[in-house]
Amino acid sequence: MSNISKPARRLLHTSDVHLGAFDSSGSDQETRDKHHFYFTRVMDIAIEEKVDFAVIAGDFFDNARVYEETLQFASDQIARLDAPVIITPGNHDHVGPGSVYDRFDFKNETPNLSIMRTSDGETIHLETLDVQVWGRSHTEQLPDFQPFIDPPPRGNAPWQIGVGHGHYIHPKALLHHSFHIREQHLIDSQRDYIALGHWEQMTRVSGGESVVAAYSGAPEGLGHVGEIGGRVLIVDLHEDGKVEITAHSVADKPSIAHDDIPILEALIEGP
Repeated sequence: MSNISKPARRLLHTSDVHLGAFDSSGSDQETRDKHHFYFTRVMDIAIEEKVDFAVIAGDFFDNARVYEETLQFASDQIARLDAPVIITPGNHDHVGPGSVYDRFDFKNETPNLSIMRTSDGETIHLETLDVQVWGRSHTEQLPDFQPFIDPPPRGNAPWQIGVGHGHYIHPKALLHHSFHIREQHLIDSQRDYIALGHWEQMTRVSGGESVVAAYSGAPEGLGHVGEIGGRVLIVDLHEDGKVEITAHSVADKPSIAHDDIPILEALIEGP
């Protein structure tokens, strides 16, 4: 990390929204509306916190068969934010043949949205913000997909962000999980902040001393019965190069400061 002063920036990090999870399940409209409400709150928080950009780290949609009205809802909500939004698709909303992102004209309907579409990885340069965001999108053709294998070197923008969707794996972990992300992968990326998705549990993970990496958790934890709402992360990129995250609740629970967010350094099985 450079000691040269950098422009202060603020981003919102969310993942695993799973819009459309209840579209074809026989659920009533009230259930679907409640699920949509939590993503509306994510955008509310982004606006309230005056973020410079937002990152969605995969599984924004639950599947490629979501209702047309769900696609329109997603577009309308993202367009509310007067700032760039970047999606790196995950295993549920993968790119390639049959992708949900090919069913809607996001380019024209949601001009502030960029969708990463290659499994080889790509960089989006937010030139006016002095930020570069690199990520690698899921396809169904790569069962051994690893989001952070051989990332490109740091770019020339002051702030470098990585985005990936997969399982953080400790060196001694059982390897039955898919989409492996290892601590050394994060260290080798040389990014300032890494936005992770795939876990619905909000937590920091170890990226060595130089890389701050975290799972945002889901706005609504579909697998946690009785839990009301979830978290999104506000990430402050400070002028001195420090990266600090705060976990905000979508359901009016107290926020959690950086030092109070648990960090998992020796995960064996996953959350």
